[in-house]
Amino acid sequence: MAKILLFAGKSLMIILLTAAGFSCSSILNKEHISTSYEYSSLQVPLTRQTNIPSAGVEETGTGKILLNTGEYTLSLDGGMLLLTHGDLQTGIALRPLGEDLNLFSFPGTVEVFEEGERCRVIIHGSTSWADFFIELLIFPYNPGLFHYKIELASFAPPPPADAIRPEWCFVDTETGTVSSGGYISYADRAPGAAPCLFGYAEALNSTLLYWTDLTRLNDFCQTVHYSPIVTPVRRGYTFGHNIGWNDIRRLPENSRYVIYDSYLYLVPDKPSSEEEVFMRYLSQISDIYDLLARPNGLLPDWKKIAEKTIIDLSDPDTYIILEGKKYWRAYVGDTRKTAEAITQLDIGVAAAHYKERYGGTEQIEEIIHESLSALDDFFNPKFGLIQNSGPLAVTGDQGRGDTWYELGHALKAAEWGLLGYKEAADMAKKSRDSWIDFANAVNYRFPQFYIFNEWQGTGREPDAAGGYALYMIRLSDLYEEDLEKDRCLQEAMNAVKAFHGYGFGFSYETHMTAAAAAAAAELAVRTGDMKWLEYSYGPIANLIRLSWLYEVDYGFGDEVRTFFGLCPTQRSAAITPKEQYEAWIYLTEYLRLAHGKIDPAVEKLVAEFCYHTLLTLVDSLPPLVPEGIITKNPAAYETVGYNRLDLHIPIEDMRDGWDIWGAIGQEVYGAGMALSFAALAYEEIFPGKTVYSGYPIADIIKIGETCSAVTFSGIPGTFTPVVVTGCTEIYDDEGNPVPVEAQGLVLLFTAEGGFQYFLHYQL
Repeated sequence: MAKILLFAGKSLMIILLTAAGFSCSSILNKEHISTSYEYSSLQVPLTRQTNIPSAGVEETGTGKILLNTGEYTLSLDGGMLLLTHGDLQTGIALRPLGEDLNLFSFPGTVEVFEEGERCRVIIHGSTSWADFFIELLIFPYNPGLFHYKIELASFAPPPPADAIRPEWCFVDTETGTVSSGGYISYADRAPGAAPCLFGYAEALNSTLLYWTDLTRLNDFCQTVHYSPIVTPVRRGYTFGHNIGWNDIRRLPENSRYVIYDSYLYLVPDKPSSEEEVFMRYLSQISDIYDLLARPNGLLPDWKKIAEKTIIDLSDPDTYIILEGKKYWRAYVGDTRKTAEAITQLDIGVAAAHYKERYGGTEQIEEIIHESLSALDDFFNPKFGLIQNSGPLAVTGDQGRGDTWYELGHALKAAEWGLLGYKEAADMAKKSRDSWIDFANAVNYRFPQFYIFNEWQGTGREPDAAGGYALYMIRLSDLYEEDLEKDRCLQEAMNAVKAFHGYGFGFSYETHMTAAAAAAAAELAVRTGDMKWLEYSYGPIANLIRLSWLYEVDYGFGDEVRTFFGLCPTQRSAAITPKEQYEAWIYLTEYLRLAHGKIDPAVEKLVAEFCYHTLLTLVDSLPPLVPEGIITKNPAAYETVGYNRLDLHIPIEDMRDGWDIWGAIGQEVYGAGMALSFAALAYEEIFPGKTVYSGYPIADIIKIGETCSAVTFSGIPGTFTPVVVTGCTEIYDDEGNPVPVEAQGLVLLFTAEGGFQYFLHYQL
């Protein structure tokens, strides 16, 4: 039934429509997946936050339409969309394009659709220079979540206007004047990373998460040469999309462009603890993530890529001879007459994993031998640790340390030792006492730069406590004596307990952040106390904040991927393979240990990170991307003058679509990437039978001689591509055959997160 209404003071025709409801299941079926912009998304969030509908449309006696979502009300009146919380005097007003060009101040037609699991408001209107189309969405089972999309079709230049401010502003609900929201920021946007703001607004007594789906703004970015690297923003009492009048002026006439595609998610009351801050953030982002435009893709053949990387590591541009001995360079073509421990360890440990998985070849054996023999040349007995600069015979004592470097060396040595290499195990053990002294001297709150042996320094690297904890856990497995094992585990517990208090400043070097999550999961499993897992949520929240949760399809980025890329630090504005692939290793371990024991929102986001990492990091390898994206001439360091675009060695920096990639160089210290993916992502469930999945495998159970039951991480309602080799048939947990695509001896299928599949094969 349709009803005609008039807004007071506005010529707005309201057509109230009721559409057929969606499924009432708590988890969406695959049929709900819709595709647009060549991306996949869901129409409503996968998980309900309430089982009772808490949002809907209300008509007032004065002809005003109200959208209610949980404790919040949105009313379209007086030239703005006003969001209020109960009787509080401060609200937030939405004025698209700011005060002067505010689209809500012009007349238009409004249609309201109530659709069961979501309510839509569609507004068609016109200004003197453009037609506009606004879609507003609320979700009855996810109260507090609000989505709006605004498209503009200009037919004349926009009138002159003051600077367009962000579209949301705190206002006095009675007068409409600008007011303080008492906003406390928990996390502003990190450059280039997740496009969101998150904080607590005291005047609204609510946490507030703002998000822009930058993927759906790609056409706008390409057309007006807009870079979203610093959107959204906060300015005074306003916040939102960082768009300007010149951006609107550059839009071609008579074409329709999405200029806003954003989410606002509010939850009542102030979080009572840091843990609650992290969980609200992760839960809200999990809901929004389902609705985002997400690129699809097939799993890359990392085994074949690894074979090419192994060959390319024999190129003279990847190593240097010092005093008659071979060392891996830090960068391709690096002219420095020194080496770094980070490269020897990265390549050596990755090659050891590769050998364990596929057996030794002459090239792999040589790589391991050269890396291992070089390791001792970086151990400084004066300090009792592995220093980064070396070999010592050339560089002498390193003047100062950067915690994550030297700590990463000790951790890698321990991991190498656990693969059966005594030299590396001994190096990890020899480093133990110095690291325990350091950790105790700083109370597990590590500085950034420090003087060896003195242990005091400047700056801070909070997540180094996570790397230290994981190092101690690895050490505990290297010792046979119970007393030594217990001492290491106690050190790990002390370090994990020091995670608190940093908020979204916990992350300094993101692979150390991921190691922190893995350490918490290890302690939970080893002690049987699942409360240790709660310490992992802060590191995971920090990692999600620093992830590129959008796909760049403009400028140079049109043919490459950035989705779920990971920044190495808080302000780097780049995706770096070294940090991301090592984060993948630790988060893969995290899921195997914590599957089914952690909050579903956390498990979903981590599983998606693991899947997209495998797809996105392919584009860090110069031979695999179109010409013109990666520069031949990096300029960050005087000693690194060129990139070798023929080598399967990753560039250090993947960037925004308007910036050239590879400006820093090719990181030989990240060359372990392809070898690690090939060794760890392809799991052998039986000799010659392999499973390769975007979501890490959580469990494998052998059933007889010709069947294995494989459980994938992730949660129901999420899906990952899987490649299996040597299998003949696949069945789901109810005994139904799973549709597969056969390619020779390989079967391709789609697995649902959290489910078990039965893989049959012949001996």
